Order: sequence, then structure tokens, then C-alpha cells
Amino acid sequence: MTERRRGRRKTPDQDAIDHITIGEDKSFLEGRFINTHKGRGVLTQDYIEPKSFVVEYRGVLSLSDSADDKNSKYAFEFMWNGKHYCIDASKEDGTLGRLVNDDHIHPNCKVKRIMVKGRPHLCLFHQGNLSRRGDNI
Repeated sequence: MTERRRGRRKTPDQDAIDHITIGEDKSFLEGRFINTHKGRGVLTQDYIEPKSFVVEYRGVLSLSDSADDKNSKYAFEFMWNGKHYCIDASKEDGTLGRLVNDDHIHPNCKVKRIMVKGRPHLCLFHQGNLSRRGDNI
């Protein structure tokens, strides 16, 4: 699963930038129905190395004046360079980041902002406890 560029291993940030640029999810991810409480979710079909890029949370990026501007359960709000942004992923677009189920007690990924072409993108990076096929992200 190690990706290489000119004989060197890609950094996790570079891997994220590459996936942002091509607009595709990782091939080892699968979206499917989990249960009636969680609904749909994202599962890994392979081992993920710690600190690796996993998936981008994609959607419509907008500047927001207020934390409650977006009422969607798929809205992710964040600060970047002193401005309040919102990514609204409520529209089904075939990508998997919008289906990630957050676990506040035992999170397995960490969100990191990555700037590409002047726009902030929210990317999830593995924190080290996804070790089995079928683990929920």
C-alpha cells in the first residue's frame, strides 16, 4: 500500500494533496450501512499505517459569519486564518468523507486543514488504531 514518488515515499500531507487534486477516495475504503443508530459509514478494507491520510471531507465550502448558519447534519465548521468556514457535505456526491462517523471518546482519525490552490480542505489522518479489515472510520 506504500505509494512512491521518484523512489521516495510520499508524506501523508502530499498523499492528501494528491487525492484532493484528483478528487478520488482511497481504494481501500468502503461506504455501507452500519446500523439504524449510525446509518451509513466508512469502513477500511485494509490495514492503515499510523499518521496516513485516510479521506477528505468534501462538500460546498463557504465563508460563514455564524456557527449556526448551516443546519445540515453534514456541515463541518472550522476556523482558518481568522475566518469562519463551513463545508456542507449534505449533497450526495459519491465520495465517502461525508459518511465518517465521529467517535469523540475513541477517535481513530484526526482532522487536519490542508491548503490546495488557495482553498482549505479538511482531511482525516489515521491516529493508529485502525488495524483490522472492516474497522469503522
